[in-house]
Amino acid sequence: MRRSTSTVRRACALGTTAALIALTTGLGIATATAAHAEGAETPAPTQSASADPSQTTAPTDPAPTDEQADPAPDGTEPADTTTPPTDDESPSTDDTAPAGSTAPTTTTPTTAKPSATSTDAPVTPLAADPTVTVSGDTKVGSQLTADTTGFDEDGSFRYVWTEYDAGPTPTTIAKTKTFTVDQAEAGKQLVVTVTGDLPGGGTETVTSDPSAVITQDPVFIGADGKPVAEGTDIDDPLYLDTTAGDAFSYTFRAQGSPAPTYELDWFYGDEEDSADSIVESKSQADSIAVGSEFEEDDDYTVEDQLPEGITFDPTTGELSGTATLASWYDFAVTATSGNVSTTQYVELTVDHAAAFGITAFTIDEKSITARDKRIWLIQPDGSIYTVDLSTDEDGFPEELTLTPTGRPTVAQGGTLVVSGSPVDRFGNDATDFDDEGNPTFVPTVTSDVATDVVAPYEENGAEGQGVFGVTFPHASIHTLTVASGALQPLSFAVDVRPTTPTVAVVTPTTAKGQLAYTGSDATGALPWALALVLAGAGLIGVRTLRRRHAQR
Repeated sequence: MRRSTSTVRRACALGTTAALIALTTGLGIATATAAHAEGAETPAPTQSASADPSQTTAPTDPAPTDEQADPAPDGTEPADTTTPPTDDESPSTDDTAPAGSTAPTTTTPTTAKPSATSTDAPVTPLAADPTVTVSGDTKVGSQLTADTTGFDEDGSFRYVWTEYDAGPTPTTIAKTKTFTVDQAEAGKQLVVTVTGDLPGGGTETVTSDPSAVITQDPVFIGADGKPVAEGTDIDDPLYLDTTAGDAFSYTFRAQGSPAPTYELDWFYGDEEDSADSIVESKSQADSIAVGSEFEEDDDYTVEDQLPEGITFDPTTGELSGTATLASWYDFAVTATSGNVSTTQYVELTVDHAAAFGITAFTIDEKSITARDKRIWLIQPDGSIYTVDLSTDEDGFPEELTLTPTGRPTVAQGGTLVVSGSPVDRFGNDATDFDDEGNPTFVPTVTSDVATDVVAPYEENGAEGQGVFGVTFPHASIHTLTVASGALQPLSFAVDVRPTTPTVAVVTPTTAKGQLAYTGSDATGALPWALALVLAGAGLIGVRTLRRRHAQR
């Protein structure tokens, strides 16, 4: 029984000593080791050096008994119940237990617990590992910042910004804590490497995680790569022009990241209370009330803003084709990168081609000042269109009806007002003007009936405009011809209908100043000029009638 207890205690003492050695060695404190003779029943006295000078070694138990408690199952030393020595006593370190007796322990429980003797010296906590992160709006034109932690903030730093995953020798973008992102970085990810001083001395180098992909808001540019200012303001559109019959191409370009996509968009450049429309058929033209607000119908699409023959490719941003209708066209193009868009407003002018022939217009003189008028338009190929026009009390258009047939008609003794304008091979009005605003086209009008009286018509503001009055003394079919220079002459028939009783011949001189007024200011309204405008602008080719009625 006693032998068994001694063996347990020896094992316990060895375990306690080994634990002390391992712990104190780790703290850098020297300790004494206990030596035990293999197989000896009496252990050698043990010495222990305390890390705390004020702490003394517990005295040797002078009277151990077999009834002392065994070590706890977890291997810890049981509580020592011996009486500590008085001030006059000192523990014996060289007493040897009698043979065959159990050696008392030489250490106290507090010595076996190193935490009570190893925490008096303060321990400096380890500094946080240095890090760097990228902050800021990752888009072109914004500022990025390298935010650091764990460095000596009063120490020195070295910054190197590079493109992420750019190979073994990436190009340095910047060497400062902050920098403004340039367009060259669009679509890339960036990293920053920082070398800095540590709080405890020395330096360390760390690299940030890659930034988000650099984006760029879209901006329209020219073929030279420079930003285009024209058209970005709705009041200052981009002006483009082409000539009827000529191949046309213009590419809308935009910088942005992600790569911009393009879309044709709506734009009306007219005043708010004006009408601006493109119609594609006679039935649509018949239904339009001139001067009213334009109302989009279900059949009118954004592509209808373009001239016939011109198309827009949203994949490439190219506007191309061949237009034949001379006019001006408003539309817009929008470029989008990510969720950001920008718009360019455009006005495309299609100029007439070289003059080819003549279009004539004629109206009964008596209807010039009337609210309801009938105008005949004669095309270079001889086809005739009849326009019935209603005007308001000031002479401005209210409603019109176009009929692709008819023949100029006048009563015997009446007068037709006749004029003409040059047209290109597509039927566009090709009138040009000199520096003083006078038309360079000078027509002549002749009749195949010798008794017809042809003279310049200078009433109602037509003076100097190349307008003629033709008076018909006899009822029959008369043929009038309008010609000018080398242009192909235009001839058309006039139905002069008899009256009962027969009216006297009226000469141009007696007709002057004797027009029947209806109360409106015919001179101010210039109805004949309005009809001429309709002739030149509206019924050319008959494919499309584009009207613009400016604010009065």
